[in-house]
Amino acid sequence: MLKLGSKAKPIGTPVLCPACQYPNVGINIWCERCRTPLDWNPGSPRPTGVPAQPSPVVPAAAHKPARVQLARRPARFTLPKLTMPAVEWPRLGTPALSVPRPRLPRVPRIALVVAAILGVLLIVPLAYVLLPAGRAAVERQSAANQLGVTNGATAGDTAQAAAIQGVEAKTHLTYQAGTCATNVPCLTVASERMGKDAAAVVFSTASSAGRQCAGYVYRSDGSWHFREAVCGLPGQLSPLIGHDATIHLPANCANVRQGPSLKAHVVGCLNAGTIVHVDGGPTYADTIIWWHEPQGWIAEDFLTGS
Repeated sequence: MLKLGSKAKPIGTPVLCPACQYPNVGINIWCERCRTPLDWNPGSPRPTGVPAQPSPVVPAAAHKPARVQLARRPARFTLPKLTMPAVEWPRLGTPALSVPRPRLPRVPRIALVVAAILGVLLIVPLAYVLLPAGRAAVERQSAANQLGVTNGATAGDTAQAAAIQGVEAKTHLTYQAGTCATNVPCLTVASERMGKDAAAVVFSTASSAGRQCAGYVYRSDGSWHFREAVCGLPGQLSPLIGHDATIHLPANCANVRQGPSLKAHVVGCLNAGTIVHVDGGPTYADTIIWWHEPQGWIAEDFLTGS
């Protein structure tokens, strides 16, 4: 039987006792059979106070390894685990807000088409009034469209010469400087109105009906050019100073300007069918012959006989 010493704990690898062949599991272990410490060799001096005893002869088969009992370590004291109780916090959620989507009423297709047409009809006059360049282009185009009273313009050194050529081409009558032969229609000058770079020459046809023709001419690049001619009874010729004229245009209204120019300020706008009294003119500017009425200047292309 092995006796564990009290001075030190058994450590190291187990070895056999040199005397009795018992396993040694540490240092400073006392062997009861050998009566010696297990780390003592026979050649080393015997410890003091230990009597020598003969080692009993033990058959080899009787030697059994002794069980070594090691000192048990004291049980460890484990602290209990402290666990915090789970606290369930209430979930705070925002309520879902559902905004109803507005539904547009269904509009019939025919209503959309009518609305588009009305929009175009409203935008065109507004653009005509607000945009000076647009008004100038429309007025020039209208003037160009209304020049087709005669086939082409003629030129002359004087306003009367240019007017004679143009009126002869329109009426197919011959101009006579004096009086016409009896019962032979011809053209004779009845009156002439000169303005600034423009003129109106009135011709008598010497016919039984007493009709007259007015030829309008303008001066450009040092020469006189025929513009147009209108024929009718003496009181129906217009535009002429002292005569009434009627506003004539396909749509919108005719601009009345502060001066005889497309750049002059617009002071009014006269609708179709409006009757005005011509009291001044003619004046040629911006490829247009202008006549004056009580409110301002208006293009000749928008004036017709009453």
